[in-house]
Parts: sequence; structure tokens; C-alpha cells
Amino acid sequence: MSTEISLFSQKSFIKASKKFVCVKLGTYESKLHQDLIRDLLDGRMENTAFVIFAPDGKTKLTRSARSPKQVFGSDSLGQMAAISAKYKAKNLDKPAILSDFNSFKQSLNAASAEQRLLVYAVGSRGKQAIATANLTAVFNDPEITGRFFYDIAGKQDKAWAEKVKNADEKEGIFIIQSDTYGQTGTALIQLPIDLSAADIKATLIEANAVFSKSEKRKVYREHVAAGKKAGVNFENNVAAGEDRDGDGVIDIRKKR
Repeated sequence: MSTEISLFSQKSFIKASKKFVCVKLGTYESKLHQDLIRDLLDGRMENTAFVIFAPDGKTKLTRSARSPKQVFGSDSLGQMAAISAKYKAKNLDKPAILSDFNSFKQSLNAASAEQRLLVYAVGSRGKQAIATANLTAVFNDPEITGRFFYDIAGKQDKAWAEKVKNADEKEGIFIIQSDTYGQTGTALIQLPIDLSAADIKATLIEANAVFSKSEKRKVYREHVAAGKKAGVNFENNVAAGEDRDGDGVIDIRKKR
């Protein structure tokens, strides 16, 4: 697993991946997503899966396995380049679609895990459309890309403000810092939901500069151990774990 994490973080792999539409599934938040993983792994459910589809989103151009290394061997970058060369990209002038989360609970937790600020949009459908358009432009800006998480309020997120300190307004763009374990958060800044893209960008750059100076990097093992000791638990929408025997039920871990 550590080898694959290292591969995904390499600049060469990130550069190669930009020639593809990359999709990350929330397997413990959505049964639909978990079913997609099972389909790729012959009924098994494991914490990672990898495959490359043709532009139709259905035709497999590679076999599916748990990782790029299992699919390509040691030449992941070379074979990815060969595949991308066969398909001429279209609409390169259009910005990438703004990624969203299944729920506010998930986005708050992910922001804590990745130690990024969360940009959260709340408002009527029309106002959210305006915010999404402006934030799409902002998140495609090289100075912003990859530095924040974005989420937009859904029907299941009505009680989101109960988990966030200083969330005084019912509508707006909230820049939120998650707590240590992503269970709660604090609204550092509240912006008008129809604020211009230029003003949003300027605010995010300033907020991130302050955040990066104050946020201490987590040591994974120490962080997990402290969380277990404190009794912290994240309740998933779908049972967490792996189903390696493919019987449709998450395997029960043997207690040490």
C-alpha cells in the first residue's frame, strides 16, 4: 500500500494522470460506489481498485486490479502514456468539473485527514449554481488547484452548522478548518455566496497562508493511536472493511 501511495504522490505520475479523467470513489459512503468496486474485483470489496476505461466510460482498456502496479507492472507511466496517445483530448479550453462529496460529514473528515481547508457552499439552488460557477473557475486556477477541498450542501446536510463553530449565516461560502479528527470544525471566514471568483481566490490564498503556518503536520501512527485512545469513531454510511472472499459481507477482523 505504501508503494502505491508513493507512486500517486510522484510528480511524474500526477503529470501523467492529467491526461485522464480521474475518479475517486467513496466506497464507505455510497453503496453504489462500493458496488462499482465489487464489479471491478469480481465481487470482492477491497480498499483500492484501479482500471482505465475508454472515453465511453464502459470499455476496459486494461484489466482491473488493486493498483497500477498490478495492472502495468513496473512501467505504469510508459503504458499510461501509450494509452493516452491513442485518444485525442477534446474541450481542453473548458475547466475541470468541480469535485463534490457525498455528505458534509465526509468532506469535513477528509479535509481533516488531508489537512486542507474546506470550502463549503450553502444556499438556494439558484445561488448555489452561481457559487459553483465562480468556484469552478477558482479551483481550476494553478494557485488554488489541489490546496483545498470543496463541498456543496445537499438535502442530507441540513444539520451541518451544528458541527461548525462560528457558522452564523444560513447562506454563503464558508471556509472551514476541521478539528483534529474531522468530527467538528470552525468557520474561519464567511463569504457572500455570490462573491466574484477574483475575490474568492484572493481570500483563499490569504486564508491558506495563515492555515499552513499554524497547522502542524500529523504523524499518521501517532494520530491514529491517539484517536483510538480518545475513543474517536467515524460512522460510515456503508459497513467499513474488506470482503476478500466475495460473499457480499464485509469480513470480520480477528481481534488480537
